[in-house]
Amino acid sequence: MNSRFCIFILFCFAGYLRYGSFNNEVQRIINGLDTNINLVPYMLSLRLNDEHVCCAAIINEEWAVTAGHCMKITNDPIKEITLCSGSSILYENCTVHNVNNFFIHENFNNDINDYDIAVIQVTPAFIYNDHTKAVDLASNKNVLRKWGTVCGWGFYLKVQGIIDPVLAKTLQCAAVPRINKWTCQKYYVNRYIVTSRMTCYGFQEGGIDACQGDSGGPIVNINNILLGITSWGDGCADKNSPGVYTDAILLRDWIRNKTGMET
Repeated sequence: MNSRFCIFILFCFAGYLRYGSFNNEVQRIINGLDTNINLVPYMLSLRLNDEHVCCAAIINEEWAVTAGHCMKITNDPIKEITLCSGSSILYENCTVHNVNNFFIHENFNNDINDYDIAVIQVTPAFIYNDHTKAVDLASNKNVLRKWGTVCGWGFYLKVQGIIDPVLAKTLQCAAVPRINKWTCQKYYVNRYIVTSRMTCYGFQEGGIDACQGDSGGPIVNINNILLGITSWGDGCADKNSPGVYTDAILLRDWIRNKTGMET
């Protein structure tokens, strides 16, 4: 499992996770922008015993998609995990959905986060409106993917070099460029494995990135097509350490097969 998610879960169970204001001494790593849910109505907060731990995305009225590792944080996801839709503000004015069923990819490898994807059937179903709608799945591989928009409620702060995790109260989004597979593998050589089921987005110099609490969320192109699922990274917004995402275009047929969605 990647270091980013391990650190986040440790803070969750230690009771240190919080959201809210920060002072001028805190460096804000991710550099996202406050975003109204109406602009990204597919966004979901995934919660373990009512505490935000991951993100997810609506893919139709009954199903959502997230990272496989987000569903592995408990032995009983149906009882302990819920999804919240329709709100930009964490812990306010959202509709709560229980887990009716779920599938984690059969080849999911928790050690390297390969095939890091899961789908969740919810109850009650999502009711579409201005702030609750599905993201689109790619119909083929010919998809614009040079840039992607990644969103979430996760933050990663450092105060004098010390990790200070703070959840964003308002949904954050940022645009990041795609990094080709060879370059991404070169960045992570001797550190982590970047497989063919992964795709990378970020800036070589760092500065903008997804981070703790953003895992499982979508990265989407300008046409509202799902490009990937936030999976892992080494640190957050660090130089030569782009965000690594599960390739949702490559795995689109698996998503459709498990959810019964039409091609």
